[in-house]
Amino acid sequence: MIRTTLTQRLALLGASGALAVGGALLPSSALAAPAPQVAAVQMAPDHQAHPVGNKTTTKTETRIVKRTLNDGRVKVTKTKTVTKTTKDHHGKVVKKTVTKTESVRILPAPDDD
Repeated sequence: MIRTTLTQRLALLGASGALAVGGALLPSSALAAPAPQVAAVQMAPDHQAHPVGNKTTTKTETRIVKRTLNDGRVKVTKTKTVTKTTKDHHGKVVKKTVTKTESVRILPAPDDD
């Protein structure tokens, strides 16, 4: 263990006291100084940020076709196409899904009596 002498302790106490007094004097002298001239600052307009994340659009198209068969029955074909397109914030297509559903119904011949 290192022992400090009385003169070392007094020197350390004097140095720390001088720093404390100097630190206390700085703010009071700063208040006495005239306020510096500040130039006007022009703020830039807010940046219109790109939307974050992806944007998905859905387009649905339905087509119905009716056709009369030779025996008088009616064949109804319904085609439904669903297109989902996902784009990133730059407009680039990330994912495109096309789902096509077709249903066929045959109805009895209409009574034209």
